[in-house]
This record gives sequence, C-alpha cells and structure tokens, in this order.
Amino acid sequence: MQVIYADTLFLINFVVNYLILLATAKVAARRTKRLRLALAAAAGGVYSVLTVFPALGFLTSVWIKLAAAVIMLLISFGSEKGILRTGLIFFAISAAFGGTVFAISLLTGRNAFARGLYISVSLKVLILSFALCYAVISVVFSRLGKAETAGGIVRVELRHRGAAASFTALRDSGNSLRDPMTGGGVIVAEWETVLPLFSEGTAKAVREGMADPLTLLQKIAGGGDGLGFYLLPYNAVGVGSSFLLAFRPEEVWIEGKRIGKSSVALSPTRVSDGGIYSALVNGGKM
Repeated sequence: MQVIYADTLFLINFVVNYLILLATAKVAARRTKRLRLALAAAAGGVYSVLTVFPALGFLTSVWIKLAAAVIMLLISFGSEKGILRTGLIFFAISAAFGGTVFAISLLTGRNAFARGLYISVSLKVLILSFALCYAVISVVFSRLGKAETAGGIVRVELRHRGAAASFTALRDSGNSLRDPMTGGGVIVAEWETVLPLFSEGTAKAVREGMADPLTLLQKIAGGGDGLGFYLLPYNAVGVGSSFLLAFRPEEVWIEGKRIGKSSVALSPTRVSDGGIYSALVNGGKM
C-alpha cells in the first residue's frame, strides 16, 4: 500500500502549479501579481490533496479537473479579454510538463503517477522537467507568434496619475501614425483597454460617444484627467480621411522599456479578429 503525505503532496503541486502559471504568464505576455499566481497555485494544491480521499473520488472526473483549472486561471489572470488564448497556453504547458515527467518515470522504472498526481518523482526532477518544458515551449510560441504576426506581440503598459492600463499589442509595420505636435509614435488601442486611466466621468463619455470623436472631445476637453486629449487625423484602406481621439499619458512602457513622446489613439473597433492583441504599435522606432 502506498502512503501519501498530504503536506508533501500539497507542496509539490503548489510548486508545480506556480511554475506552470508563471510560465503561462510569460509566454502569453500577461501581467499579473505574483500573489495571485501563488493563490491559484495554492488552490490547485488543496484540490490535489482533496482528490486522494476515497469519499471525494468524484473530484477526479475530467469535468471537475477542467473546472479546477479554469478557477486557477481566473484567480491568476481574471476574466479579461484573451483569457481563452491564455488558457490554451496553460494547458499546452501542463500537457508538455506531464509528458516529460511521465517519460522520466518510464526511464527510471518508477510510476510517477497516483490518482493522476505527481507524487513519486522528486521535487528536483519536477523542477528540472519544468525548466526543460518552459524553454522548449517558449521558443515554439515565440516562433509561432512571429510567424503569425510578422512584427511580433509586445506588452504595453500605460501609466497616468497613479492609474495603469496594460494590454498586448502587435508591432505593425503599417502603423505609421505620428503625433503632429511631438513627432512621437502613436499606439492605436481599442478604447476599452485604456478605460482604467480615465475618471468615471470621462470613461462614461467615452463609452457613449466613441462614434463621434469631435463631439466626444468637446465633452471631455475640460475634464480633470490631464491627458491632453486631441483629434488625430489618419487614413486607412477603405476609410479615407478621418479622426481618432488621442491622448498623451504620463508614461508609456513597451516590453518593460519606457518610451518617450508617445501618444495613444482610441480605436472605435476591434484591431484583432482573434483577440490575441488589442492595440497596434508602430513597427519601426517609437
């Protein structure tokens, strides 16, 4: 009879869950707090311990396992746009990691699984297996991202007066917009992604008036957000000449690097059909 120690089982699953969630955040370019990852990993660890009790055998069903994984994802990343893609990456990393551990168990002649949990392989082997999987998957997703989007996906963070908004963006060589006043590059972002920067009144006006940038500017120009709203002329295929509502946040960060003299223009429509990214960044130098 095999003896399973609850504390050891929880610790191993907590560490593995945390590493997989951390890798998911890195590969998917999702910003989140480490505390949220730790809470999600702990929830997964508790679930793993509960499944070994005979009276709770129903917890090992496929649907319950899937629900547990979804709960971990929601704790880690919330329900914001792009959670489906993040979930697919999470399952891909988990599957690759599980396959690696299973392969190691075959090579060592030991059964690494009991009731679907990793308990017979040392923590050192698990971490080394994870490191290998993370390196391989990071390269694969990086290449896929570049192949599908040409310029690649980047993480953008806007900061203004203590508020912040973060989202993924596509480096688009076709985006040549420039701020006519500063000459800096312009990020074209879906308007919903930047709402955290606005006051309640400005956010309400934007939600209701995106169809008419000129009237919207007149409503919010005298607001206290200090974002320097203005109209940015642009041309697009099938659209002709028009205007986008734009503003200048205090700070713009792309992939952890602060970008100077950058503006943000609000797109009234989606910029990505698949929701992989929610903004367009100048493909050249910002």
